[in-house]
Amino acid sequence: MENQENPIAKFIRLQNGDDIIAETVEIEDEDGILYMVYNPLKVLYVESQIPGMFSVTFIPWVFPKICEHQEFTIHAQDVLLLSDVSSSMNNYYWKNIKTEDKHESKREELKEMLDELDNYLSKGTIH
Repeated sequence: MENQENPIAKFIRLQNGDDIIAETVEIEDEDGILYMVYNPLKVLYVESQIPGMFSVTFIPWVFPKICEHQEFTIHAQDVLLLSDVSSSMNNYYWKNIKTEDKHESKREELKEMLDELDNYLSKGTIH
């Protein structure tokens, strides 16, 4: 059963060999077709314990420390393949995105707490 709250992500194989999965919007302008990708995750194929079998895992395509806003433009000529992902892969993608959002939220919360502690400690006087 498909999760109706999440859009169907796209599988994109790029000319450089990267496979990514992302929420994707096609835009046509005077220069041709562009794809806006949101929260792209690079697909990694990992050999499993069973010979000839692989599993799929994700890493950020561009790490959030490099680009905080995970929105990128890809030109159509850089795309070899574009397709909707399967329902199970779509669920896996969104689970990974939501997990990363939770981690980012916790990191921000911790950073704020440390900043408050630092401010508190810097106001103290040493005798």
